Amino acid sequence: MNVVDPAALTNEEIYSMIWDGFKNNIPVSAALVLAFFLLSMILQAFFTAGAIGMAKKASETGDTVFSDMFRSGWKNSFRLFLTSLLLALMVLAGIVFIVPGALTIGDLNSLVHNPGLPVKGMGVLGAGVMLWTVYLLVISILFSLAPYALVIDELDPLDALKAGYGFFMSNKLDVFFLWTFSVGLAFVNGFIGELLGSEILLVSIITYFVPMIILQPFTAVLWTRLYLLGEERKLYNPDDLLSGPDGL
Repeated sequence: MNVVDPAALTNEEIYSMIWDGFKNNIPVSAALVLAFFLLSMILQAFFTAGAIGMAKKASETGDTVFSDMFRSGWKNSFRLFLTSLLLALMVLAGIVFIVPGALTIGDLNSLVHNPGLPVKGMGVLGAGVMLWTVYLLVISILFSLAPYALVIDELDPLDALKAGYGFFMSNKLDVFFLWTFSVGLAFVNGFIGELLGSEILLVSIITYFVPMIILQPFTAVLWTRLYLLGEERKLYNPDDLLSGPDGL
């Protein structure tokens, strides 16, 4: 049995081996990718629902405990998972933007085996990818409040999407500003990680856990308060504790 030295392979040969391996194991590869994708969505839905539940209670009462996260997660995670699945299907529908370019190119084997070879239709495909990216961003902004509407108002997935879209239409600037701010925080975190050096283990650990432990809960509170304020809900005011029985 001949052992192939990976260092001796060219990039074209590595791409070819990966592509051939994928083609020969499409059912198994597709099943593994789908299982991992669904599992990650379920876990993300649980923790997102838990974070929103904690942010809602803290915003309304000024206090929350860790058990609120598990309670809200168990109660809303499945419906939030279905909502995320619907959004994922909407994003995948944007594949229509790259169909013309893919049809123009035709057989992709030449591109896979020779990545540096000029291929007819690459410009059309590139434009399609850009349009798909814009479409993804639009979907992300339009329905950014859907998870919060689902957990806070205990809606079903379709009603949550409608509520999220309706909230955006009534508060476009606020939603766009907060969306930009949230994306900017994630970008800054990633930029700092690259600047300090992602090959350093400590830096990699910090930049991985900072979004999970700090940024995501912080943005969840901001989104929750935005939704509650937009819906004219009563929020906790610390000054109430300083007032007397007659509000003096």
